[in-house]
Amino acid sequence: DVSPQVGVAYRARPGTTVYGSVGRAFKAGGFNPIAVPGSESYGEEHAWNIEGGVKAAAANGRLSMTASVFAIEWDDLQLNVPVPGAPGQFYISNVGNATSRGAEFEATAQVYNGVDVFGAVGFTRARFSDGTFANGVDVSDNLVPNTPSYTATFGAQISRELQAGGRVYGRAEVACYGAFEYDEANTRRQEAYSVTNLRAGWRGKRLVVEGWIRNAFDTRYIPLAFAYPGFTPSGFIGEPGKPRTFGVSIGVGF
Repeated sequence: DVSPQVGVAYRARPGTTVYGSVGRAFKAGGFNPIAVPGSESYGEEHAWNIEGGVKAAAANGRLSMTASVFAIEWDDLQLNVPVPGAPGQFYISNVGNATSRGAEFEATAQVYNGVDVFGAVGFTRARFSDGTFANGVDVSDNLVPNTPSYTATFGAQISRELQAGGRVYGRAEVACYGAFEYDEANTRRQEAYSVTNLRAGWRGKRLVVEGWIRNAFDTRYIPLAFAYPGFTPSGFIGEPGKPRTFGVSIGVGF
């Protein structure tokens, strides 16, 4: 197959660039070792990707911002669907078409010498198109699984040079995820959640020592789950997100 892509960027003024791109992607077809009769093979998946936005910098580079919009049009979308009557068995099927549209915004700023703040937020609306069926079930206008309605990250980092040598730093960030569905039928979902990560350390010319905490508030969430009818009360089996973990890292550079 052919995957053409065209992009253009225009420097509207110093520190401001407007850009856009259009591309076509594909995913190869193949064969299913296990499937319902008539679905032993599946065809290629195609997608058109359109993106446009603006990047800007100000205050001698101390402030940078990016804003963009995008659209994705899938044809013959490949999806893992469960084999009826065979819990835990899945096959790949071309369920039909889907669209995804959204916007993203990102900004970083050095508010003071050694103090940086950052943030990013994205919104996505991904739905199956009319006439889309999965395992014989009409999923038209359902949400595409594993696609959060929004994502956001924000935080700050502080660093300071030491007279004795090296630099100490601390960083805190919060990652937020909107609700998303686990399956094409939209029968189960993960509600919105957030995870906080912290780290602090010292960086010398060749040595780095850092302490870190991930998921500092021990948020409970399930980022990945699959339909497993008949074997679990919920009809799904999932992988819980990592609990609070902490440790120390030491690195040496040459």
